[in-house]
Amino acid sequence: MNEPSGLARLALVHLERAAQLGASRDTLLREAKLDERQVRDPDSRIPLAAVARLWRAVTKHSPDPAIGLRLGIDTRVREFGLVGYAMAFSSTLGSALRRLSHYSRIVSDALVVSLETEGEATWLRLDVQPALRAFRPAVDARLAAVLSSCREIVGAPIAPLTVQLPYRRPAEVKDYETFFAAPLEFGALATAFLLRNEDLARAVAVADTTLTGYLDGLAEQALAKLGSERTVRERVRRVLWTELAEAVPSLDGVAKALGASGRTLQRRLRDEQTTFAAVLAELRREMAPSLLRDGRLAVSEVAFLLGYEDPSAFQRAFRRWFGRSPRAFRSASD
Repeated sequence: MNEPSGLARLALVHLERAAQLGASRDTLLREAKLDERQVRDPDSRIPLAAVARLWRAVTKHSPDPAIGLRLGIDTRVREFGLVGYAMAFSSTLGSALRRLSHYSRIVSDALVVSLETEGEATWLRLDVQPALRAFRPAVDARLAAVLSSCREIVGAPIAPLTVQLPYRRPAEVKDYETFFAAPLEFGALATAFLLRNEDLARAVAVADTTLTGYLDGLAEQALAKLGSERTVRERVRRVLWTELAEAVPSLDGVAKALGASGRTLQRRLRDEQTTFAAVLAELRREMAPSLLRDGRLAVSEVAFLLGYEDPSAFQRAFRRWFGRSPRAFRSASD
């Protein structure tokens, strides 16, 4: 029950791409001990052992030793789900990568994304559990997918200063040199690439209208519930909604957005017989049901959108509010 897992949606993406590259979908599912129901359920998470089996099956049935690289190159940011949407609507590439780092466990709780600045550049490191840490196809897919997403959201062919890969140098590296456009260090202790800080400062320029439409729909849904800002409480709710997906805003942060001090905001909320914590809890309780009814969102992604760092905390809160689990609520609403 405690084994690391990831969103099944990503396995579905790899299955579809691998099938296009010549591997039988049915064979891959069977050898990974997965079924269609699992990979198509928006809430489904699959254990790391199944992810490892899937990668080994893909490798076994593909004649291309660089298939992981191909799968990563073709990845689009929206395929990371709500975490990808949040990345795409960040102000800069640096803030997008910080969001990826902060919420990477929604994509997979076996994945750790870290950023470390060294002078004029910053390392982005990807680490997973030992089962896939140095397995070439999985390493290639992870690293190429992140770099592809970076290039996509800023609309520029960003080239790292160096790329580290934790396996032996393969016989053929031309495709790696072409894609990464950077010096390659094989046999490294980490899976990482080094980006210029000036690249991290690049503005995000989203051109994918499907992302815009998706988030606009959620925003309209939220704004319809937030009222017309006749009270301080309603103004606080609106600020909370716009900032929750990045992190739970502080009282002082919300007060600043409203042009007041934290103490003044507290006093005004008390005058309306409420508190900052109560407004936050109320907003989460009101938004959770409608977000869960959106079949594209996993429960963990709803938790993310409402500012919960730990999906289990959201599930406990939801049970307290509605007397059932988020999944049971959604099943009853279908």
